[in-house]
Amino acid sequence: MFDYEKVQTLNQLELCVYKYIIAHINEVQGMTIRELSNESHVSSTTILRFLKKMGFDGFSDFKYALRHNHEERETTVIDQDLEPINLFLDQAIQEPYVAMLEQAARKLASADICLLFGLGTSGSLAQYGARMLANYGIYTLTINDPFQPKPIAKRDYSDTLIIFLSVSGETSQVLDQARFYQESNAQTMVITSDVSSTLAQLADTTITYDIPEVKTDDLNLTSQVPVVYILERIGKMTHDLLIEKNSD
Repeated sequence: MFDYEKVQTLNQLELCVYKYIIAHINEVQGMTIRELSNESHVSSTTILRFLKKMGFDGFSDFKYALRHNHEERETTVIDQDLEPINLFLDQAIQEPYVAMLEQAARKLASADICLLFGLGTSGSLAQYGARMLANYGIYTLTINDPFQPKPIAKRDYSDTLIIFLSVSGETSQVLDQARFYQESNAQTMVITSDVSSTLAQLADTTITYDIPEVKTDDLNLTSQVPVVYILERIGKMTHDLLIEKNSD
């Protein structure tokens, strides 16, 4: 329903509208523009600007498209919690998103070594990603200790690609590691849910998955299905590139 290439043009406030809609798509069908404004904490003008960027003529046109989209999905019972994931998967097969993953795969294929860094749940995914990439013949290691001492002697990591996994893109320890590796000439790649985050702005390559962040108390319950999808797609693409390169 939302074109990935257009989503990348949104500013911070417009992203708030986008993320609210994909997280509450069933409720939005019955809302007025004022109600949507109140719930997403932005002005009606921002909502209309967002809709224009998405290719809608106005709020009525958007509501019609939303109802039509809902009717198409009525043949399949979809849990509301799965709707954002479903929207992501629809987005992930669009040409701009596939092209972005292909670019990431080319960078991974050209690196001598790949490092995956993450904390908490992202750390567990980094371990999974490292093993999965290793299965594809890609030399990959995991870093999940943010307090690991940095080398005393200056090192050149220009042949290294480090992939950071972070939902928010604002974790201080992750940002510190990103700055260190960039200063050491490593290529940096970020997989995050927030395209406007500090980490996303720091990285050489950013892959976003536009899933609403879900928190309960001190726990982050944001779905990691998109991260697994992205890692597996990049791994397969990189494997194919390496096979092609070695067969020449």
